[in-house]
Amino acid sequence: MSPRSLRFRLAAWYTAILAGTFAVVGVGVWWTMRDSIHDTVDRDLRARLRAMRQYLDRQLADPDSGPLAEELAEQAALVPAGPRYRLAGADGRWIFQSPGTRGWEPEPPDASHLPENGRTQTIVVGKTPVRVLSAPVAMGTVQIGMPIDELYEMPDDFTWTALVTSPLLLLVAAAAGYWMSGRALRPVDRIARTAEHIEAQNLSARLPLSGTGDELDRLSATLNSMFGRLEASFRRMTQFTADASHELRTPVAVIRTTAEVARSKPRSEEEYAKALDRILAESERTTRLIEDLMLLARADAGADGIVLVPMDLADLVRESCAEAKVLAEAAGVRLITREFWECPVRGDDQALRRLMLILLDNAVKYTPPGGSVTVSLSVERRPGDETAVVEVRDTGIGIAPEDLPHIFERFYRAAKDRSRASGGSGLGLSIAHWIAVRHGGEIRAESTLGAGSVFCVRIPVRSALPS
Repeated sequence: MSPRSLRFRLAAWYTAILAGTFAVVGVGVWWTMRDSIHDTVDRDLRARLRAMRQYLDRQLADPDSGPLAEELAEQAALVPAGPRYRLAGADGRWIFQSPGTRGWEPEPPDASHLPENGRTQTIVVGKTPVRVLSAPVAMGTVQIGMPIDELYEMPDDFTWTALVTSPLLLLVAAAAGYWMSGRALRPVDRIARTAEHIEAQNLSARLPLSGTGDELDRLSATLNSMFGRLEASFRRMTQFTADASHELRTPVAVIRTTAEVARSKPRSEEEYAKALDRILAESERTTRLIEDLMLLARADAGADGIVLVPMDLADLVRESCAEAKVLAEAAGVRLITREFWECPVRGDDQALRRLMLILLDNAVKYTPPGGSVTVSLSVERRPGDETAVVEVRDTGIGIAPEDLPHIFERFYRAAKDRSRASGGSGLGLSIAHWIAVRHGGEIRAESTLGAGSVFCVRIPVRSALPS
């Protein structure tokens, strides 16, 4: 039983709270019992006060009555175990004091400072607590007292009982709390044991669910969801590494084989030139692939270096089309552009330019000679929202329905033979998709096999460009 364990701390907190509760309740009950005793005795003393006032009024009204002190002494002698009282005159001198009152206050209280129904207080005479009522009467001040030591035995017995039984009850409660916390935390132990066995080679394992829907069950479900995301991320990373290795292996092998063949025997200058041209072309392709891989790696790490600033998307689309027009003319494809009106957005000029060139380059590559590529820019307006929509439409070979959901995945090629021939690595559309998402937008594709494709980029619009 480690003091640092959650089970021990829960049991300790439970015991401490219970001990505090016992203390508060015990003190409250003790004070309640004392107050109840005082209230009961005070009611009895005030009833005797009323009787005393009636008696004194009769004595004062009867001229034939004897001396008051003698009458009071006679009354006290008749009931020796009754309440104790003493009477003082208006001059502050004691008229009568019954036996047992000698230890009370030596001087009578001032009647002018006493309430009509009297003032009560508890004094201790010797070791005996006495409840005393002081009140004004017709001839001065009267004090009536009653020993309450026997009545105090009840709260005293309660105090000793609480002091003796509370530690035992706390020990039982601590043991019960420790056992209950163990049962409550048993699912946590199962979660910990299962989580310990989840490794990179075993990311498919999941935590058990009890089906109760409690906090621990929701925690297990949340952790399972996290493990699922980790598994998917790890699978993507593994696949990405394998695909990158595969993509890099081909150009490296071509470079090495070309160099080895060129060195295997003497060759003409023209043959050496062709070999160097091939090595240069593969080196450039490898360089582009490595740059794309580094870009995606920085994007995954959140260090892409993109800075969003106010800009005109229309100018960027216009300039991108001007750059792609050379490629289109070389491929025998018509590049058609619409009128581009001012469209303010927050974006990174280089990133958005790269997105446009990727879409235009793909459209030109996969459109046969004589076909066309059309670029348009519009603003879609909704209540409280404006979105810039860039469309790149071609009349190319199209994309098969089974390939369309995967075209934005890394290293995926819808037409593998044609991609290889055109030097594509399968990363262009992945980069385009990341750029669109990074700008708070999205990119979608629609295509009909043999009829062409439409790529649509949507980016939020700013209200206006800075002047």
